[in-house]
Amino acid sequence: MSGRVRERVASAWASLENRWLLIILLIGTLLRLVAALYLGDKVELIPVAYDQIHFDNVAHSLLAGRGFSFTVPPWPFIQAGAPTAFVSFLYTLFVASVYWLFGPHALVARVIQALVCSLLPWQVYGLVRRLMANGRWPQSVADSRWPMAEAVALVAAAITAGYAYFVFYSATLMTEGFYLVTVVWALSLTLDLAEAPSAPRWASWGLAVSLASLLRQVFMPLAALLFLYILWQAQRRVKLRHVALAGGIAALLILPWTVRNYLVFDRFLLLNSQTGQILWNANHPAMGTDFDSIAMFPIPAELEGLNEAELDSALLRLGLQNVAADPRRFVGLSLSRLAAFFRFWPIPSSSTFNNVARTASFAICLPFMVAGLLLSRREPRRWLLLYLFIAAYTFIHAISWAGIRYRLPVDVALVPFAALAVVALLARWGFRTTKTPRV
Repeated sequence: MSGRVRERVASAWASLENRWLLIILLIGTLLRLVAALYLGDKVELIPVAYDQIHFDNVAHSLLAGRGFSFTVPPWPFIQAGAPTAFVSFLYTLFVASVYWLFGPHALVARVIQALVCSLLPWQVYGLVRRLMANGRWPQSVADSRWPMAEAVALVAAAITAGYAYFVFYSATLMTEGFYLVTVVWALSLTLDLAEAPSAPRWASWGLAVSLASLLRQVFMPLAALLFLYILWQAQRRVKLRHVALAGGIAALLILPWTVRNYLVFDRFLLLNSQTGQILWNANHPAMGTDFDSIAMFPIPAELEGLNEAELDSALLRLGLQNVAADPRRFVGLSLSRLAAFFRFWPIPSSSTFNNVARTASFAICLPFMVAGLLLSRREPRRWLLLYLFIAAYTFIHAISWAGIRYRLPVDVALVPFAALAVVALLARWGFRTTKTPRV
């Protein structure tokens, strides 16, 4: 095939690929808008999205001039009307801003969020294209006439567009939707920096990991992991002034909240006040070795009256003591949390929606995710970032708190592996997409 013909074929494939990607993005956007309309303008108790009541409540407090505070506290140890750091400041500001501009209409916030989260399939598509450039394939896959990186990227985008949990949480008044967008953004930038560090990429990376941390504080150790990955891969190409630029952006976004917390609580608290309570509650001796995701143990009497920052530190200390006091029980409990974290089967204690969504998303995709992980062992270095991210994120929740919505970043990191398995399976069955497009 001459060079000119090759160029025309490549151009035709690119045109076809763009059309399919556009269709996938439109379908994903439509599904997310339908979810937003279904959840509607009221903020009601939903078993899998209970926290949206809290964000709505604190947003109304902000608009009423009461600052970050609850009128209906989520837990007994939080005082009504008292300053709080128990919620994401960034997400609460988003909800309050929408209410301020458009009135207290949850539906408007849902629609705006759904539109932003419609970017997720496109982001996953781009992430896969980065991962799979110049990959080596099994012969059955390599023989396919479809360019394999593009095929896997499109399948990954399609899975992301229709994945039930991604669709649902894009429309709830909770951090999960925006958080997934920032997580994939941070992963993509990490790959870019590992390959070719530059000042703009470092600045974007600092913004991405800061926004992810402001949405969910649990991302902070993951940000450190991504940073170490960049240092390892880029090595001498990393320049100190570029790292300082990323650090300066992170400081600019996060430290104002640290200062606010110190002024409010007269104690250092980097961001949110959930770490100690979660670790202590998750490893309470009464939990035994069977994790219960709805357990809430009463705060020790000697800690009553402490403010949130003081209580966070005290409970963190008690939680670590509980772990050290019985390591064997802690290991058994952590294994129980792993089972809950990766649960894919319906259970009586879950709502009908949760059981259906779990089956329609994770349960269907899990065999392909596992198969894709096995296929990826041909080039482990190429997939190393996702391996590390999945392992670290799983470990954090295995030792603290496990739940389906906490697993969503792991799900999105597993989607490329599911897409790899789907395309490899189709190629093995002789599927071709198939004839060379007309040029």
